[in-house]
Amino acid sequence: MVEPMPTHVRRDLPLRRSGMQVRRQPIRRASPRLRATQIYAVVLMFLCVMTVISLGSSTVFEARHLVVYGARFTGDETVSGIVGMGSSPNLFRLRTDRVANALANLPAVESARVEVSLPDTVVVTVVEREPRLVWVIGDQRYVVDDSGFIFGQVDAAGNPIYAAPGTLTPGSTAPAPGPDASSATSPSAPDPGASVDGSPAAATNLAGKGVAASTKPAAGTTPKTAPKASPKASPSPSPTAAPSSTASFGPPPSLLPVPTADPAGTPGPQVVNLPVVYDRRAGDAGLSLGDVVDPIALDAGYRLAGLTPVDVGSQTSGLDVVLDDQYGFTVSSGADGWVAQFGFYTQTLRKDTAIPEQVQNLRSVLLEYGENHVAWVFLVADIAGNRIDTYIRR
Repeated sequence: MVEPMPTHVRRDLPLRRSGMQVRRQPIRRASPRLRATQIYAVVLMFLCVMTVISLGSSTVFEARHLVVYGARFTGDETVSGIVGMGSSPNLFRLRTDRVANALANLPAVESARVEVSLPDTVVVTVVEREPRLVWVIGDQRYVVDDSGFIFGQVDAAGNPIYAAPGTLTPGSTAPAPGPDASSATSPSAPDPGASVDGSPAAATNLAGKGVAASTKPAAGTTPKTAPKASPKASPSPSPTAAPSSTASFGPPPSLLPVPTADPAGTPGPQVVNLPVVYDRRAGDAGLSLGDVVDPIALDAGYRLAGLTPVDVGSQTSGLDVVLDDQYGFTVSSGADGWVAQFGFYTQTLRKDTAIPEQVQNLRSVLLEYGENHVAWVFLVADIAGNRIDTYIRR
């Protein structure tokens, strides 16, 4: 028999709801522990950092020795100053790339490589510009490369002079003669109206040899005998006023004696044996390291300075090439010898490609009449091929 449901509910008891209850407990996450390898790595990194700091401040690896390769015009003192050898830099802190860039900015250096050799040596290898000519301006003997860039200097014996960066006046060289140099040591300035010994003019007609006598008298002078040009040769641009001997002003620039080698100078192992051009143009007097020689003058100077006495039929020991504002290029056989005026060259009107023909004409004159009987030779050639070459006898 089913008991009846109670008719009242006790309210002092908690109300229970049906369903499943889940009791949740807090979860504790354990942080990962450092492994032994990780600890060792951290310690090793710390030791490496401390080692680098220690090496960078240690006196054991200070630069004490400098080795330079490939330098002829770049002195060791210059390289030492750029590297900073005076302050004994630490090899681990030396910025070799910056030093190499600084060395490459020197006039004579094309490229440079800087390396360190532990424990205390810096090795510098430089590649310098290749000299082509010795270009003499005043009493300074400069060397120029293929582009005419002036990048170094040599002394009277041909030894390279090491100039510090920005220094334009290195050690002394053989002095060039001043404008008051005595003409007794050089050929007298020829007068187209008289021979060297003062006799009537001896300008010889060279027609038939392709060389006709025709001279232009110097300003203020009147030739005693006016030489006639070959009737078959049309006039060509005449050279500047023929040289005249004026005692008050001294000989013209082309006739000044060129500096000779210093007898006390001794060629060293890096001596430079190159053709020499003596530039006495007023516009080039200010040229120095870092400047560029005019390319036309450079090419003509290289052609003429490369001539040997045999090339022109001479028995002299050497030839001197001078460039000045009055006669352009002249080639001479030295003191008391003959002078050949090659003149000026331009890029369009009168190119230096005429030089081989001028050399051939000079050779013909010297071989036929004898260089001991020739004082001055005018070698004039224009683009039309017309030439009026003149020589004056002694």
